[in-house]
Amino acid sequence: MIAWSVCSLPLTVLFYWLSKRINRRRPGLLFSPAVLTPAAVIGVLAVSGLPYEVYIENASILHEMLGVVTVAFAVPLYRNWPILAANWQIIILSLAAGSLVSIIAGVSTTMLVGLGETAAISVIPRSVTMPIAVSLSQAIGGVPSLTAVFCMLTSYAGVFMAPMIIKRCALNRPESIGLMYGMGAHVLGMVKAFERGDLAGSSSTLAVIAGALISVVWVFLLLPAIQMWLA
Repeated sequence: MIAWSVCSLPLTVLFYWLSKRINRRRPGLLFSPAVLTPAAVIGVLAVSGLPYEVYIENASILHEMLGVVTVAFAVPLYRNWPILAANWQIIILSLAAGSLVSIIAGVSTTMLVGLGETAAISVIPRSVTMPIAVSLSQAIGGVPSLTAVFCMLTSYAGVFMAPMIIKRCALNRPESIGLMYGMGAHVLGMVKAFERGDLAGSSSTLAVIAGALISVVWVFLLLPAIQMWLA
């Protein structure tokens, strides 16, 4: 087990490199590094019996680098700020509506399929970027690890469904596409949005940041009513 823990970081990097090579030959979400790398890591943890806490401790540098990457997204946001600022009202309204629908739909669906009150509380922050969602879940009495799973599922679903939604709704403005990716698929959506251009990526970055703040406000405004309904 000690050998597995020492190899946590190089194995993760190796899995990512291999998944990138596979994705070049087999384009698509199911063969993307965002899916293949976590699947490979889960497989190693299951086979080796290595606790997740030990793995994440040895591979923590990757988690720490996420903050650097997130800050770097501010550069294109700064370059396109005049365009985004000119449309701030519709942007805030869109993100507020998206966040509200996400919370209501998440809680309703969770209770409808019978996952229980704990899961219903944990699913509330699912449309917030994961670092904030996990902290928010803990603050409102949810299970952070369960919230992380809901966030990942939301990101994957958002990236998978986005191209179909863009085509069906005939979305052609990069701002709209970026906001949809950021609100619906978080950081993974930001990556896909940047593939469509600098303005789409900047809009997605703004959606992740502003959407998280708006969602926090919605959560604390709606939490008493949700708790009464669940009771």
